[in-house]
Amino acid sequence: MFPTIQNAALRGILWMVLCTGFQACASGLVRKLSFEFGIFELLLFFSTISAMGLIPMAMKLPRGSLVAARPHLGLFAARGVLSFIGMLTSFYAYSVLDIANVQSLLFTVPIFTILLASWILGEYVGLRGWISCAIGFAGALIIIRPGFVALNPGALAALISALAFAAANIVIRKLGATQSPVLITLASNAIIIPLAAIPAAYSWVTPDWHHAPWILAMGTLFMLAQLCLTYSIREADARIVQSFNFLRLPWAALIGWIMFAELPDKWTWIGAVVIFAGAYDVLRREAGLRRK
Repeated sequence: MFPTIQNAALRGILWMVLCTGFQACASGLVRKLSFEFGIFELLLFFSTISAMGLIPMAMKLPRGSLVAARPHLGLFAARGVLSFIGMLTSFYAYSVLDIANVQSLLFTVPIFTILLASWILGEYVGLRGWISCAIGFAGALIIIRPGFVALNPGALAALISALAFAAANIVIRKLGATQSPVLITLASNAIIIPLAAIPAAYSWVTPDWHHAPWILAMGTLFMLAQLCLTYSIREADARIVQSFNFLRLPWAALIGWIMFAELPDKWTWIGAVVIFAGAYDVLRREAGLRRK
């Protein structure tokens, strides 16, 4: 996509900028569509459109990829269920909370990842790692402000989403050593489809033709965000590209202002900066450990 750009780090940064833009736009469409459709139905739309977009890529995988995946079916299933929980709770958060607030709270994903890696994988965290985690959680508390404002269930849903995505990251670490990212993502969407379809059937709202462009745009934008993220991490060190993940907040603020006349308050910006500081230090620490 950027054939004239020779620097891999710059290509990775540009892919990440695109990822944050696609994700913010998709989040705005989730909020828009949630006024007329249930969360499970939106999740079904998203997973179906994403799966259909990934099938042609999966068909180009080397022969034997599916056979090689069979011993890891348990991990594929775990990743699919965790992604279902993460997407479901994030979609709910988008439906009841300002988009910028949700995106800010999702900055806690790297922090939850390091905590789970310590607990599940036995990875060494150290004093610096725990301090980074404490900083990140302090930022989340600044945004939520429990005891000062009424506790919003959307904020709790966003934190549960971050925890689920972090757990999914741990599973991806294990699968990514031997399995294709396309196959991992496709399998996750294939698992989400039946999990979302069953509850969606009980409150189904048949879309009209004027809904089709918005639904297709939502699913396509989320799929493009996933692909851009994959390309970004492939091009450059995660420590470099993930620092530009903070652009999700100004993108989200812009989309929220254009579509819903929403503007984040000062506590959202302050909390987001604090969370990002903790998360960025976590990413720097992990990059240093990988180099060693």
